[in-house]
Amino acid sequence: MEAETTESQPMEKKSGFIARLFRGDVSLPITYWVFGVLIGNVVFQIILKIIEFNYLEITSSQTGAWSVMAFYWVAIGYSVFMLIAIWRSAGKYQGRAIWAGLARVAVVLGTLALIVNFIVGLQQGSDTDLALSEEIKMINKSLPSMVDNDTRLDHVSIQDKDVYYNYTLVNWLVADLDVTRFTSVMTPNLKTAGCANEETRPLLNEGRKLVYMYRDKSSKPVAKIVVEKSDCL
Repeated sequence: MEAETTESQPMEKKSGFIARLFRGDVSLPITYWVFGVLIGNVVFQIILKIIEFNYLEITSSQTGAWSVMAFYWVAIGYSVFMLIAIWRSAGKYQGRAIWAGLARVAVVLGTLALIVNFIVGLQQGSDTDLALSEEIKMINKSLPSMVDNDTRLDHVSIQDKDVYYNYTLVNWLVADLDVTRFTSVMTPNLKTAGCANEETRPLLNEGRKLVYMYRDKSSKPVAKIVVEKSDCL
């Protein structure tokens, strides 16, 4: 019984501190600078940059994609929690009134920024083109990236609503390739992958095309392979 009590004490202390933080009972400097700025801003921004520059690799699996989404919701929840905590802590601050006032101004500005970002996110979620453009921007931050030993994905873009994937065959010159055979081998593979992928299939269903552009190591065109909705029937 005594062992169980001892083990539960750290958990109770932790939950107790979180409750005190939320009530505004933790000092304003610690609440604002440590939990608001250091963790809520610096740490989360570092994690966000890591996600941005490794987006393609992270979201290559469904688990990774859900993890990214979970991080965004955790960041929003933490931001709301800390805005409330800072506001309450400022109200109980016993030092110079100017610091409490500035903290509450920061809370107001932070709340407005959070609302604006949330509204923009909802608008982008309802507008497929904007949402797709943002996702492509995120993907391009992690490029160029090697797909295999011979192929590098350099850039992704939207042209006339179609999605273009630009690849380089880093070990090959077009003169040394059997382009016809390359195309005949790659086309069914790309069609199968495009139709089966949970991210690209909805794009095909919207009437968009997936255009795969291949160049050799000297940037000369090798092949252009197009996948569209009819290829999935």
